[in-house]
Amino acid sequence: MTDIYHIIYNPYANRGGAARYLQAFCALLDSKSKAYTVYETTGPGHATQITRDIIAQGDGTKYIVIMGGDGTVHEVVNGYNEGDDVVFGIVPAGTGNDVAAMLGIPAALEDIEAAAVNILEKNVRPVDFISAVDMQSILFFSYGIAAAMILDMQKYKKKTKISYYRALLKNMFVFKADEYEVTYDGGEARRYKADFCAVHNCIHAGGGMHLIDGAVMDDGLMELFIVEHRGFFRRVLNFISILGKKIHLQPNVQVLRVKEVTIVPTANKLCCTAGENHYFDQLKLSMRHKGIKVFGKC
Repeated sequence: MTDIYHIIYNPYANRGGAARYLQAFCALLDSKSKAYTVYETTGPGHATQITRDIIAQGDGTKYIVIMGGDGTVHEVVNGYNEGDDVVFGIVPAGTGNDVAAMLGIPAALEDIEAAAVNILEKNVRPVDFISAVDMQSILFFSYGIAAAMILDMQKYKKKTKISYYRALLKNMFVFKADEYEVTYDGGEARRYKADFCAVHNCIHAGGGMHLIDGAVMDDGLMELFIVEHRGFFRRVLNFISILGKKIHLQPNVQVLRVKEVTIVPTANKLCCTAGENHYFDQLKLSMRHKGIKVFGKC
């Protein structure tokens, strides 16, 4: 049986720039006589359905290549059920490519062959993902300023990596901190007034912002990331520390490595995950250790 690469392509990624990545990647597959099928997404949620349809096709391992940014990766991952016989590859072609960065996959168009080498050589690496009741993420779930940033970015006509910092800078002045009840690993509930209250499986977010130093994707632990609200001046210092990759060292920041966590927001239910916003009255999260296979450096 001939192996087929199923390419899920988001034509809207990177303001339409993903088209060049698709052309280059398909040319590379053609040069190596590899069989493939391209599935073009048409709107929000479509990548999830395409993934389910591909997995449902017949027997044998499915090789699904994600051509887009972190939002496309997130949608595809939510078409997967743990135990499905599928391996995912990523060709980073979006505005934010934080999953690719964690996997050591270069995002520049001229590095397309380097980005594809693990896909073509079928170097499979199992990684963790975070599971909620009706959603899962390979990256993070974040209440607070992160969700407010995504709301603002939806208003921007052009979205670049600088857009994340622009939105963060604005929300330094206008965002109102909320209170969160947090319980993890069977302990007692704790209450925090915070600018960020998040759970991460990655170092970066927001198109490369360095937040969780030392996070890895296959250790069976997620990072509970809490930035307590200590006033405007502390927010300014925290912003500067993000630029210097030192946010995890600030006195109002906690990074706890946990297996399970429940977060209950007091008022603001808006939660961001991989560039998408959702409303959750409560987030009950668990880590699925090495629950998903990807093509990447072992």
